[in-house]
Amino acid sequence: MNFDYFSAALGGLGLFLLGMWLITEGLRVAAGRSLERLLSSWTSSRVRGLVSGTVLTAVVQSSSAVTVAALGFVNTGLLRFERAVWVIFGSNVGTTLTAWLVALVGFKFKVDLLALPLIGVGALLRVFAPVDRYRNLGMALAGFGILFMGIQTLSGGFDSLGQQVSLDSGKHSLLLMVLIGMLMTTLMQSSSASMAVVLTALAGGLVSFHDAAAVVIGANVGTTSTALIATLGATSNARRLAVAHVLFNVLTGVVALLLLAPLLILVQWMAGGLSLANDATSQLALFHTTFNLLGIALMWPLEPRLSAFLLTRFRERQSSAAALQFLDRNVATMPEAAVTAMLRELERVIVQYPQAMAALPDHRQARQLAASDRRQLLTGIGDFLATMSRQSLTEEQVQQLSIGWRIQHNLVNVDDALAVLDGNGEALSRREDQAVAQELLAPWFEEVRVRMADDLGPEPGETSFEPFREGYDRTKSALLQAAITGRLSRQTLDIALQDLSQSRRLLEQWHRGLEHYRQMQQVHADSGAAGASPPVQSDLPAQDLKDG
Repeated sequence: MNFDYFSAALGGLGLFLLGMWLITEGLRVAAGRSLERLLSSWTSSRVRGLVSGTVLTAVVQSSSAVTVAALGFVNTGLLRFERAVWVIFGSNVGTTLTAWLVALVGFKFKVDLLALPLIGVGALLRVFAPVDRYRNLGMALAGFGILFMGIQTLSGGFDSLGQQVSLDSGKHSLLLMVLIGMLMTTLMQSSSASMAVVLTALAGGLVSFHDAAAVVIGANVGTTSTALIATLGATSNARRLAVAHVLFNVLTGVVALLLLAPLLILVQWMAGGLSLANDATSQLALFHTTFNLLGIALMWPLEPRLSAFLLTRFRERQSSAAALQFLDRNVATMPEAAVTAMLRELERVIVQYPQAMAALPDHRQARQLAASDRRQLLTGIGDFLATMSRQSLTEEQVQQLSIGWRIQHNLVNVDDALAVLDGNGEALSRREDQAVAQELLAPWFEEVRVRMADDLGPEPGETSFEPFREGYDRTKSALLQAAITGRLSRQTLDIALQDLSQSRRLLEQWHRGLEHYRQMQQVHADSGAAGASPPVQSDLPAQDLKDG
């Protein structure tokens, strides 16, 4: 047996996977906010959710991208969990388009005539197009060309192997074939790649149609490995959607395996009506679509109870003040959803600060615990931003990412100032003249707290420090006068003046953080103009802001 056949099959598989990646990345970035608009406005019912998931997956050529987008919109409240479940189910049907693409185009046309022009045009667009969207469309076009070349190379390798080797071992090996399909998808993390391998193996005579159908069932079940991996460190909604995805695929696979014989008879009957009776690869694509539609029919009456059950699970993360509720590494791969989710996560942190300022004199243990939770959240947001920065981003998304870093930095500075104030409060508690210092500082601290609380209201005030200068100077003069008259010791005065300075820094960083937060809101809303979905709903008001 010639090793060249194996190397050709391996190279073809590599080209196919590379083509799929280029298609998915190119179309995902080119789609931009369109994906968000469709998912938020076209999922008002189970049928619409199903159709949206099917169509978007067929267009983007990635059920993972659609799943992550749906997850992001569930996390931000733009999409109900019950509708997102149907988007996930629809994405399973949408992935069957790849099988049809391989069966009807990859084996029916002279690939060179189609693939090379696509690669050429796509590469030219990628290099010379003046707009991000067209550059990414060029990347997707080149991906289609490389995908077709991969099919041709893979097919050539399997044709040669099929003349020397046969893996057809009879119907008793069904479970083995299912396991092979599961293993292939788990290793390649792509059911589309598994389908391409099975279709080319079938076309090359390497496996029988019966065994190929069993491998397809296994490949479909194998996609649940991706969903299970995605739950590691994921948000509660991500885990719920992953479980729904797993249950759908497993139930569909089990029923399809039990009903394999009648399903194959049904597929052959439909193939006759569609003039595909002599086309084994198209019949396998038809089988793939048919049993996924069977899964939809099975889940239709079961989904309401399944969704109600899942919404009661994984609540421990939602109840944790230190755990990210809207962001995880899955959402980071979908920048359009990520920005909306990040606004919601930042809001969770921002609304805590006025209360933290109010609690400064008392309840030190509870305050320090809350500060620890906030710092953990801010660290998680920073990690998320770092993950997101490694994705393919448009100029607009880079701008939003930059603003996100500024907000995170400003809020870390606010927490640093609160930590100093807390430490100074502990030092003051050991001074004999602490009551005098606290009495003089209290009106200023209350003014800062009220200002911070008002900033979260519907009509935020001035974000510069100037309106507070009078209160700041008055408090500073009162502290100095108390020291001159002997009411405050020098050591206590030093601590109190440091408190005053830190509170000023806190207020300045707070206002800068809010400016950047509202700037991110505005950029996000502007990028969704002309029919975009409504911006993320927040208790924090949006306004025109300058950089600062």
